[in-house]
Amino acid sequence: MARRIFLYLFVFSISVFGILLLAFHYSSSAEQGSYLELKDIEQGFESGKCRSCHPAIWREWQRSMHAKAWSDPIYQEAASTVVDRQKSCDPCHAPEPVLITGIGNMPKLRAKGHQSGVSCLTCHVDVNGGMHGPSMNVDAMFHANVTNEAHTKAIELCGTCHGQSTVPEHNQVSSFKRSQAAGEGKNCATCHMPKVKRMQSTLSYERIAGRRHTWIASRSGKMLEGAADLMLEKRDGKAVIGVKNKSGHVLPGEGLRTIILDVKILNSLGHIEYHEQVKHSMMLGADQTDNRFQPDELRQFIFDLKPNRSIRVRLLYCLLPTTPESEWITMAEILE
Repeated sequence: MARRIFLYLFVFSISVFGILLLAFHYSSSAEQGSYLELKDIEQGFESGKCRSCHPAIWREWQRSMHAKAWSDPIYQEAASTVVDRQKSCDPCHAPEPVLITGIGNMPKLRAKGHQSGVSCLTCHVDVNGGMHGPSMNVDAMFHANVTNEAHTKAIELCGTCHGQSTVPEHNQVSSFKRSQAAGEGKNCATCHMPKVKRMQSTLSYERIAGRRHTWIASRSGKMLEGAADLMLEKRDGKAVIGVKNKSGHVLPGEGLRTIILDVKILNSLGHIEYHEQVKHSMMLGADQTDNRFQPDELRQFIFDLKPNRSIRVRLLYCLLPTTPESEWITMAEILE
């Protein structure tokens, strides 16, 4: 009997000691605020730990224009014409972590690793190495998780690069805030990071709701098709064309892009009698003008239309002023 009591006491003592040891360990971790420091997280990204732990999210990012923000030849072509590109262009295409430089502040160009463009660390890591994001349901083994409302609402976080008043040609956020979509409680992620269910990490046991890290935009034909409505009505010898901006911000969203309303009037034999292209963009240079479509704007265009004539209307998208017409993208088309 005494031997059994001794055995029970021994097991109880070991259990209490173990609990105290664990409590001390987690207390120490809490005081440090992160499992690893910023330099360790940076080395982890470079060595592929983000990819190995978050393969699904990594694949999404890898195919995105954020990943190609620096290496994209269209960006390099456009930036090569800007005199102060290191001040006004490059910082947003290979930025230091914005949680360190400050949400809303003009980003800073990082010293190395430009080819990674806008990477995981750009939006998620803080000065202590903590990784910020929406509420998590899985504890990370490699880094500290920090729940941050900035990643849930997204507008101000995205506005760090897409809302700089000093770079107006790439400021979509200020116009978005005036939109019907903003009034409905939507944000940048609503359209550019669609909802998805997937494994959050290799530690996950089930698919959970999240948002795709693809940031689909003007390189997506489907996104362009949904950005505007094209309408046509014939009445009293006129062709009334309507273009309704549905993008939630100025359209086109960036200053180097152009939207072209292409109108052709055809005779009974199908030959072109009249052809006009109406261009909408922010014209850069000394005579800077901006005739882009404002959020939710419905703009009308009226053309004379003789009897027995048909009309072909197309809404086209041009990525750069140097993009040849053969490479313009069709957003919408009507032939009547």
